[in-house]
Amino acid sequence: MIPNRHFRVLPDGRLEFNEGIIHPEPDVRRLKDAGNVLYKEVPLDDRPLYYMYRDVHFAKDADMIKKSGIRYDITVILPGTIEGEFIKTVGHFHPLKPGSNDTYPEYYEVLSGRALYLLQKKDANGDVAEFIAVEAQAGDKVFIPPNYGHITVNPGTEPLVMANLIEATFKSDYGPFAEKRGAAYYVLQDNGSYKFVRNQNYRNQVPVTLRKATELSHPTPAVEGRTLYEALIEVPEELEFLK
Repeated sequence: MIPNRHFRVLPDGRLEFNEGIIHPEPDVRRLKDAGNVLYKEVPLDDRPLYYMYRDVHFAKDADMIKKSGIRYDITVILPGTIEGEFIKTVGHFHPLKPGSNDTYPEYYEVLSGRALYLLQKKDANGDVAEFIAVEAQAGDKVFIPPNYGHITVNPGTEPLVMANLIEATFKSDYGPFAEKRGAAYYVLQDNGSYKFVRNQNYRNQVPVTLRKATELSHPTPAVEGRTLYEALIEVPEELEFLK
């Protein structure tokens, strides 16, 4: 990762980076941007939900990062709930790799806070074929395999700061989750924990497979003992499968 000592989380959830780190102004997702994927219909306003910093890197690594064709992003998801539903990303699917039947994969790493990664596969009718929820905490890495859409939930009481590695140029598809008003299950607050509530906009139902990040295997040994950022800089050839 770009270690936590190289940035700090400001009271509003934005990041303040140290000198020597190249970063853009964040894209901000607000409540009004998430209205079509929420558990309940609520009045929509400019309340920020999460901040996305795309293509973050040390200045000294700029040429290597550009040559790799892989982007390192940092996202901050604020804590809290919306009518009992934990704050989440709006969710998306990835496009197919050229000449392939598989979509682009992605790697995540929790830098601080807690995360619940929702991975969902579509069936032939656009409904749900599989639903996996992965619990992760600081230091954990979660691989999003090809052909899964995904949503990230912050079930904690502090900002969730996470990094990701992804192919640098493709455009995500937000349509499938928007059409169904979210994933196959919503994640709601429940007596200090959380619970899954079925999304009735799906015509079929599959069980929730709940896993911990530490139980999952990785498609490359490059991330063992390394942060995602270190893997990208030290062994970029081992991450070619992301492209």
